[in-house]
Amino acid sequence: MNITAKELNTIQACRYCPMCRQSCPSEFINYKESDTPRGRAMLLYSVYKGGKPFEASTVEAMYNCFLCGACKSWCEGQELGGYDIPELVKFARRDIVDQGLAPQIVQDIRNSLLVHDNTQALDKSHAFTATVEEKRADVLYLLGEGVDYRYPEIARAFVQILQTAGVDHTLLKSEPNSGKELDLLGYRDDAKEKASALINRIQATGCRTVVVSDPLVYDAFKNDYEQWGITLEAEVLHVSEYLLRLIQGGKLRLKPVDFTVTLADSEFLGRFNGLYEIPRAVIQSFNPVQFVEMQWHHGYMQSTGEAAFTFDDKAFGRGKDLGEKISTKAEEAGAEIIVVLSVTAKQHISATTSLKVVDIVEFVNEHIDIF
Repeated sequence: MNITAKELNTIQACRYCPMCRQSCPSEFINYKESDTPRGRAMLLYSVYKGGKPFEASTVEAMYNCFLCGACKSWCEGQELGGYDIPELVKFARRDIVDQGLAPQIVQDIRNSLLVHDNTQALDKSHAFTATVEEKRADVLYLLGEGVDYRYPEIARAFVQILQTAGVDHTLLKSEPNSGKELDLLGYRDDAKEKASALINRIQATGCRTVVVSDPLVYDAFKNDYEQWGITLEAEVLHVSEYLLRLIQGGKLRLKPVDFTVTLADSEFLGRFNGLYEIPRAVIQSFNPVQFVEMQWHHGYMQSTGEAAFTFDDKAFGRGKDLGEKISTKAEEAGAEIIVVLSVTAKQHISATTSLKVVDIVEFVNEHIDIF
């Protein structure tokens, strides 16, 4: 275990500081001190400074973290540069994996990603991209697991938008995994191999622009691949960025929206990539439209659980606890439609409200005129 000065500084600063605990979504689900940022720092202090082994309770606390970055947004030490609990947790997970201590559910997810390219051991024939015709094109659309296997209507909507705008595009047949989930679980070497394989597939299409639906995949391109020594000679955009480009370029004719709309921010797009205003600009491009903010938004958003893979040594199944907090605030704001930026957000929020919950791609596709 080679703890770096950065991680050690986070442990030292956070282990006695309770100021961000109210923001931590795993804490309000379990109400356990070990599931707070402070609790995790205290546990890791005993490992990295006290010389104790990773006990089962410490391992569980590391994998109960949603890596959402709420603690960073609320950190009272931001004037000192802030302290990065998500990076600390990812560091600890890599050590846990290296010592062969990963929980069985984590090992199962890893094996599923290696064999099936998804976290749920679904056969690749179930993917939306299983039957696409891959070709060379200027624009490549990457779906991510959630869209590819569970919400293909989002992919159909975006393909329809591209066709309406006359964009030369392609998809990858049986789209490979980006490696992001493997890295978040602590398997960085596996993640790099997956990333390299994906980049090779992308480059074979000759594309100049890669448009991504999944915030985790987007974050991998923006923050991980270069650090891993993996380069891509193409522009990478989230679907919201590309939609705004199409709208501002006059490629889409917009219809009025006679509903009150709010946006559920994405932790991986917003907190880790600063992508807050562009999705709002897409929504506000429709004239007229009544856009309202929920009480908690931008950096202080309520987390949707985009990287909540496991909890209490089981597959994560507490999404409604997260979604209900968001839908309640949307209802209080008077919204009729909640626009989301990830499949995870759509799944967790729609399960808790009668309001309409749609991905930003679906929202745009529903309100454009076909030329």
